[in-house]
Order: sequence, then structure tokens, then C-alpha cells
Amino acid sequence: MRDPLLPLPPALDQLLVIRRWLELTLARVDEKITVVRAAEEEHARRRPRPEPPRWWIEYGISATRRPERVHTGACPMTSRGRTATRESVLEVLRTVPSAIACPLCRPDSDLGLLDS
Repeated sequence: MRDPLLPLPPALDQLLVIRRWLELTLARVDEKITVVRAAEEEHARRRPRPEPPRWWIEYGISATRRPERVHTGACPMTSRGRTATRESVLEVLRTVPSAIACPLCRPDSDLGLLDS
């Protein structure tokens, strides 16, 4: 059965030369991969992190997916939800009776809802 990829010579010395060439080529490729990975990591370190969103709305996991909590963008309590505008956060807190302001990050204080 013929090898469809590359016809190889029948002589052992030729096969050994090809093997050595492949080893050297693979070593060069591995070195290049290391250099490219290091460059990508350095680029990622230098790139400034995007600003966190100012507000988050956290949604429930039920079929209705109603808003459950409102957070400030820097709140460590949630990683799920959607970014929101100030107006949409205020609307959720005013119109969805089951939605609460996060007790840790206190967005209601930042929104001025506690002052009124």
C-alpha cells in the first residue's frame, strides 16, 4: 500500500537523514512557539484591562430569568448577569418587587436611593 502523504526512500541512510532533518525542524518550530507565546503573554500584560461596567443586573436561573439583584461594576459577589445603565438599574429597583440591591456593594447608596 502506497503512503499518500510522502513517498519515502527505501535506503536506511536516507531515512535517517530525513528523520534528523525532521527533528531539527521540529526543534525550530518549538523554539518559535516559545517565542510567540512569550510575546503574546507580554502583550497581554501590557494591555490595560478594560474598565469594569458601572452597573450589573444579575438575573435568576429560572425559566423567567427575572432580575434578582443589582450590583455595582466592581462587586466581587457576581460574575454573571449583564451590564446595565444607571437608568435600567433604577427601573429594576423601582419596578421589580423581588429585585434587591446587593448588600455588599450597596448600589442603592451610589444611586442616591437611600437619601430620599
